Amino acid sequence: MAVKWLVGMGMIYVVLTVVSGISEGTYFGGTGVATIWSAMTGFQAIDVTNPLTAVGGILIQVWQIMVGIFEMLTWKFSFFVGVWAIFRYILCAISLGIIISLILALRGVSSG
Repeated sequence: MAVKWLVGMGMIYVVLTVVSGISEGTYFGGTGVATIWSAMTGFQAIDVTNPLTAVGGILIQVWQIMVGIFEMLTWKFSFFVGVWAIFRYILCAISLGIIISLILALRGVSSG
């Protein structure tokens, strides 16, 4: 159940990123999707001929994916300012609830 919510929140994040890009004229350049996209496509550039650079490259890419997921779950958009900041706090609370329910599901704690 928590995975469906996580996928849904990711889709909402992508849609809001497109809205943010259209409103600011930056598109994928100044938003968190660029971070997630570079993290997902960066695995292609890892040189596997040298084991040390391969391990270092994999660790860097995993770190970038974690940063992208953190940006996704904290809803860092420039249009969530002023009165609209309440929507960011609501979305962050939902994200926190999803993370907690996912952790509890992995631990095997029943929800009922």
